[in-house]
Amino acid sequence: MKLGHISDLHILEIAEVRPWDFLNKRLVGATNLLLKRRKSHSTSVVKKALSRLDELGVDHISITGDLTNLALPSEFAAAKRVVDSIEDSTQRVSLIPGNHDYYTPGAEREHRFEATFADYLQSDLPAYQQPSGYPFCHLRGDVAIVGLNSGIATLPLQATGRVRDAELEATRALLADPKVRDRFVVVMVHHHLLPFEHSRVEYLRRLVNAKDVLRTLREGNVDLAIHGHNHHFSTLELPHLGGDGVLRICEAGSTSTASYSTAEFGGKFNIYHIEDGHLSKIETHLFEANEDDFIHWREQVFEQRFFD
Repeated sequence: MKLGHISDLHILEIAEVRPWDFLNKRLVGATNLLLKRRKSHSTSVVKKALSRLDELGVDHISITGDLTNLALPSEFAAAKRVVDSIEDSTQRVSLIPGNHDYYTPGAEREHRFEATFADYLQSDLPAYQQPSGYPFCHLRGDVAIVGLNSGIATLPLQATGRVRDAELEATRALLADPKVRDRFVVVMVHHHLLPFEHSRVEYLRRLVNAKDVLRTLREGNVDLAIHGHNHHFSTLELPHLGGDGVLRICEAGSTSTASYSTAEFGGKFNIYHIEDGHLSKIETHLFEANEDDFIHWREQVFEQRFFD
């Protein structure tokens, strides 16, 4: 399988928005948009990424949250149009929310993300899904893709996340199911699992129960964990706790970023090449403004490891 990974699309659509819709945390977010974010994120760049992924022949696409900026109904509608444009999208796309998709208590209370993307959250192993809809599992050939939700509504200037206890407990059981355990396992979560060294306000944007989530993945022998949130490229690995092998943790960055100071923070997507039950290669593509397209930027090749 060739698994494409995009994240942090931050699709903006404020048509028909009422002034009083900004009389909450959105006031801070809207100010940030006007001063910075609106200039750096572009829906057209997201569309170019999807076109390039199609040209490169990916089998499936994972989207690890922050499809919207302010969790406005108009933004969800615009984001859904983008996702729906992918060929055979409901079978070829797995997606989860990020903190921006839960930007206000109203968005969380109304389950706005889940209502919008209900067709994409159907699980092939529904017995493990909690009433919230998570965790879900998509079985695609010899790959199992598990979706977790770390999105929570927070106070202004905060962007923390948390995987709810009941969902994490269900995830432990799901990872032990032979239909998952005997496949190559990919887990999607929006927030990062380890401290982000480039953040000056890490405490205000961390995954609150990251240690518990990370332990669950390592004990469950998850092969690949992919996330977003930092808008920064990274790959690292940790040994499994439940047996031989390693957990690789990867972030591509914010796919919609059109302008950037360093390539690590540029608009990117990853392609994970999964062959015979192992990750053989990570291929990363970077948006190059001068060419108005994504170019091949970096590649990591892994040898298959055999354990006694």
